[in-house]
Amino acid sequence: MAIYSKVFETTSEHSAKHMGSGNLNVLSSPSLVAFMENAAYLFAQQSIEEPDLTTVGSEFALQHLKASHIGQAVTVVITALKEEGRKYDFRLEAFVGEELIAKACHTRVRVEIKAFIDKINN
Repeated sequence: MAIYSKVFETTSEHSAKHMGSGNLNVLSSPSLVAFMENAAYLFAQQSIEEPDLTTVGSEFALQHLKASHIGQAVTVVITALKEEGRKYDFRLEAFVGEELIAKACHTRVRVEIKAFIDKINN
């Protein structure tokens, strides 16, 4: 059951050839990860009311099941979410039309923006 979905239009910038992850003009795994991470980020942000908080990705596991052509829209669906304290564990699927092309598990962590940036600047 979907709890959130977002459609991504693919362009040549999303190809394996362009991303450097291969030499074919097909949807790259790095682009697919970015689409899925973006959907999870946007969904998590909806539940954060404080403007000084955001989420950052901390773990990602992808099963890229089927190749797809550039130019085909990819729909990313969040199928499950487990929230524990500051941690969000997502289960995601990606489709081209009705065809499942990928599955993923993704973890995001809620952080205070200034403290997070200060920590990496020191």
